[in-house]
Amino acid sequence: MPSKKTITFAELRVGIMIAVAAVICMAITVYITREGGVPLFGGQYTVFSYMRDVNGLKAGAPVYLSGIDIGSVGNVEFTDETALVPIRVTMNLRSDIQDRVTTNSLITVGSLGVLGEKLLEIDPGAPGGTPIADGGVVPGEAIGDPIKGIMLNASKTMRNVRKLSQEIQDGQGTLGAILKGDDLHAEIKSFLDKAQLFYENLNTNESTVGKLLRNSEVYDNLNDLTLSMQEVVSLINAGNGTLGRLVQDEQIGATIEKMTGELASVTDSVSKGEGSMGALIRERELYDRINSLSGNIDSISSRLNSGDGTASQLLNDRELYDNLNRTFTEFQSLLADIRENPRKYLKLSLF
Repeated sequence: MPSKKTITFAELRVGIMIAVAAVICMAITVYITREGGVPLFGGQYTVFSYMRDVNGLKAGAPVYLSGIDIGSVGNVEFTDETALVPIRVTMNLRSDIQDRVTTNSLITVGSLGVLGEKLLEIDPGAPGGTPIADGGVVPGEAIGDPIKGIMLNASKTMRNVRKLSQEIQDGQGTLGAILKGDDLHAEIKSFLDKAQLFYENLNTNESTVGKLLRNSEVYDNLNDLTLSMQEVVSLINAGNGTLGRLVQDEQIGATIEKMTGELASVTDSVSKGEGSMGALIRERELYDRINSLSGNIDSISSRLNSGDGTASQLLNDRELYDNLNRTFTEFQSLLADIRENPRKYLKLSLF
């Protein structure tokens, strides 16, 4: 029968020390690798959030409050098919920050870097909110990863560029018509030829513009005209001549201003219907009278021209005019003879 081996105290002490060291190593490992800064033993609570898009968020992702690690994502799962928001996110947070996560807080999905892991960022919001209790819901908004948005926008832009390129190749639009349309190409070529011809004419003295650019005589004439205009302006500024007095003389200016004011007053009076002119413009009765008078004058003029009546005969019958003229002549001769020989025509007898 084999003999039993006796364990010495030294060996027992070594075993105890190895066991304690193993426990310490395990505790350190769990502490270092714990998720989201959640306390090792207790001191945590669970909240939920509902989002439309988590942008690749996974369980175990860190949760930050104003940039400080306060917990981790416990689970990411779909909700009921009839729910308005399709995804529910479970979060395990530290209990010591529970008063900072309130009904005014807002959760968004972010990223640690350009290609880093996804995370949840909690904005504490305005003060005065009610703290979220264990099992409560924190409002969530899936803003999304900015890099994802940039890539989506870049992809959309590339699709638009490809579409535009295809339209240009098919001859659509102005640029496509320029590149593919023969008629437009011919018109542009014709325009360029005319522009080249115009430019060549500018370099010669044959055209008006060419003479203006290259002929010194035209320049001298324009220069003389400019000098003359400067002299005229100087005379006007000096108050010489009618125009100069009109510009510089304050009395003339005051007179013109007074006349303008009086004209405005007269115009205002006429507009108000004051005076004869105002009544003529504003009153219907006066207008009707003048219109009736004008009609009567037209009627009389027509009758005179037609030969009706004595006045018409007087105007239109030459023989009647001659008889009247001869009668007046004889009457004037009779009056003259009466003045010369009154006794011939007046015989007075007393008895």
